[in-house]
Amino acid sequence: MASQSFNQGSDATGGRGRTSTAGSRPGIEAGQNRPRATQSASTLTSQVQGVMDQQVVKGAKVVSNVANSVRRAANDLETDTPQLAGLVRGMADRLQDYSRNLEQQSVTDIYRGASDFTRQQPAIVFSLAALAGFFALRTLKSSSSEAGTRNGRRDVTGNAFHGS
Repeated sequence: MASQSFNQGSDATGGRGRTSTAGSRPGIEAGQNRPRATQSASTLTSQVQGVMDQQVVKGAKVVSNVANSVRRAANDLETDTPQLAGLVRGMADRLQDYSRNLEQQSVTDIYRGASDFTRQQPAIVFSLAALAGFFALRTLKSSSSEAGTRNGRRDVTGNAFHGS
């Protein structure tokens, strides 16, 4: 019924044929815009991935700088405690290896590695997530209680007083 009234209304325009082109044009335009939208999304994805890859390289350089600092600390410890210096030097070597490995990976490689590790060791990942959540909760609770004691008054014993 609604289509009949639409056709009758379009016939009132003088039969200029606008109904046939108007009905099909949005579909054609949408079909023509689809490749452009896909290309734009692909370009945006590659740009974001490029920026993230640059950040990975910067992170690898930071890890390398930390390894160099740890190595200098090991050299300083050599005279007083050579055993500890050997441990610290070994840690510096591992950090340097990690930095080199990280520098050669892309964000996609890191994501795949994390995903594979999660599939292989779900208990460890869950435990780390629970531990991180616990520490985040403790941090939030302690910061909110510190804010409350700064704003509240203290009684004679030094305890916070929040009443009236």
